[in-house]
Amino acid sequence: MTSREAAPGAGKVTDIRGLLLLDKPVGPTSHDVVDKVRRLFGLRKVGHTGTLDPLATGLLVLCLGGATRFASYLAGQDKVYRAVIRLGEVSSTDDAEGEIIRRFEGDLAGQVGGREALAQVLAGFLGVSRQMPPSYSSKKIEGVPAYALARKGKTPALKPATVRIDRISLLSVELPHLELEVACSAGTYLRSLARDLGERLGVGGLLDGLVRTRVGAFALEEATSLAALANLEERADRVSCLLPVERGLERLKPVALTAEGLQKMFFGRSLDLAAGELSLEGEYALGPNDVRLHAPDGSFLGVGVLELIGRGAGVLRPRRLMIEAFPAD
Repeated sequence: MTSREAAPGAGKVTDIRGLLLLDKPVGPTSHDVVDKVRRLFGLRKVGHTGTLDPLATGLLVLCLGGATRFASYLAGQDKVYRAVIRLGEVSSTDDAEGEIIRRFEGDLAGQVGGREALAQVLAGFLGVSRQMPPSYSSKKIEGVPAYALARKGKTPALKPATVRIDRISLLSVELPHLELEVACSAGTYLRSLARDLGERLGVGGLLDGLVRTRVGAFALEEATSLAALANLEERADRVSCLLPVERGLERLKPVALTAEGLQKMFFGRSLDLAAGELSLEGEYALGPNDVRLHAPDGSFLGVGVLELIGRGAGVLRPRRLMIEAFPAD
């Protein structure tokens, strides 16, 4: 049985729960995509785990039904992008959708240098740094998105955010365009990278195209297009496109509950490791550990916090539970 076949929820609409991997096209916002999926599945509870700009395409991970309880655990996963950067121009939005506010009038190739020089400059962005978000971004200032302020002609009082870039591969150089592959932490803006790269080169730069190819363990090749989803006439066929929510939580270590532990967890009570109400697999750090909870038969129950206080001693508290997975009686 494949992971897609194992996704629950082919019965009642209220039973639908799982993860949907979508290949977002150019044009719609992430919220537009969520609204479309709500209509296709007849569901109110649909959420994304990280937005993509209208200009961007690629992998969008959506949580449907009961899976929305775990969206916060999916939102912070690392990402991989393919980005096209246009050097020599600066825009109001740091991408090709904005107004061009400055152009480099000199010898672009002479200023930028060859691949080796570019690679050295790009290497300077690796690691942990403080990155200024674009003015036209979803970052909120006193509850108001920065883009809403920018559209009114105001300058958002944005603050730099800590981001991490693990890898930058220079795929091609055809000036004024560069194509990069970037592996980075959640919250990294590729528009800001394009802007900052242009500044370091002294020519200006903007993001001309973006494809998100990976979110955590999920790859774009696994995704379904909105058009293909809409062409499925039967709801059961659409549900078959869902993945079990635990696929997005594989980075959390598993904890297996005993039958006694399962009963206590059903009533929202904490479990005692020393009492034999749960079993651990592998090494766990002292202190709090976010863990993935499983019933004795291996079925997914939710997420909890394991507070280890010593060898063989600790307490497991429920955090987010898949209530539908617990026994009804």
